[in-house]
Amino acid sequence: MKSKRIITILVIALIPIAIIIGLTVNKKKLEDAKKPIDRSNVAIKVTVDTVSLKNVDGSFTLPATTIADEDAVITAEAAGKIAGLNIQLGTTVKKGQVIGNIDVTESRQKLEAALLSITKLTSDYERNKILVAGNATNANAVMDAKYELDAKKLEAAQLRTQISKANIVSPLSGIITDRQKVMGEYVSAGTVIASVTNMSVLKANVSVPESQIMYIKKGQAASVVSNAYPGEKFSGTVSYISPKGDENHNYTVQLLIANTESVPLKVGLYINVQFTGIASSQSLMMIPKNALADGIKNPFVYVYGNGVVASRKLVTGVESGDYIEVKSGLSKGELIVTSGQINLSDGSKAQIIKVQ
Repeated sequence: MKSKRIITILVIALIPIAIIIGLTVNKKKLEDAKKPIDRSNVAIKVTVDTVSLKNVDGSFTLPATTIADEDAVITAEAAGKIAGLNIQLGTTVKKGQVIGNIDVTESRQKLEAALLSITKLTSDYERNKILVAGNATNANAVMDAKYELDAKKLEAAQLRTQISKANIVSPLSGIITDRQKVMGEYVSAGTVIASVTNMSVLKANVSVPESQIMYIKKGQAASVVSNAYPGEKFSGTVSYISPKGDENHNYTVQLLIANTESVPLKVGLYINVQFTGIASSQSLMMIPKNALADGIKNPFVYVYGNGVVASRKLVTGVESGDYIEVKSGLSKGELIVTSGQINLSDGSKAQIIKVQ
């Protein structure tokens, strides 16, 4: 009996010790699992390319979207009911063309009444001048008659102006692209009746990188193509070059595009604009853009040699498709990493799995 009690006590005493030992072992395992694996001696598998000279034709293509060169609203210049409106969506109009009119019958009636009043007030004014000359009335009567006459003449002039603005006129030549009012509606002065877009010339704002902006000049010709018209080419001319770049070091270049009646471009079409860069075909040191470890904004590559890589800062130049010019930082024949850069750092070991 006594021995059983001793055994029970010993078991109870050993349980906490066993728990502590178990926790210690588990903690060591967790800490070992958290330790970073030393891969400094593990070679990273990479694809490389050989730095070489490539022929570049000097042209580069950038995307853009067509926009209207001239776009305006047609407004009512006088208040009143729309008595006539001779346009529909798609109607072609000329600059200065009357496309409708406002009912100014009330203004005409007021003008007739004002003209009758002017006749009477003129007679009163002349009579008062005669009376004051004969001391039959005082000078104030003449001044009052003159004031009433001038006020009525001003009213008549204002009414004539309102009547002259009864016509609704297009401010430019183009196509009606929106109509907001119909005949019979009452409008106030300044109300938008419709919109007109000049389609004879379109324009496009092209975002040009700083590496290519120096090759573009005002008045320079450019070639425009669109998937909407396969095989067709349109002519463009540079009309504006922004003197200020955006936060991504891109510059806005505005292009005027002649629109032909036989193959008409539309506003909002996605286009590709081809500019001529360097004057003629040249051999330049070009590398694939995917070799740039941190993109064009921070151009550097990893150069492979003797089983390790070293980072190399570059000065880049023109872009041509998937390639970019290297002005300094590399030499012909060197091997640069084109894939696997995400796992590399300066001095990393590397294993070539493919040479492009």
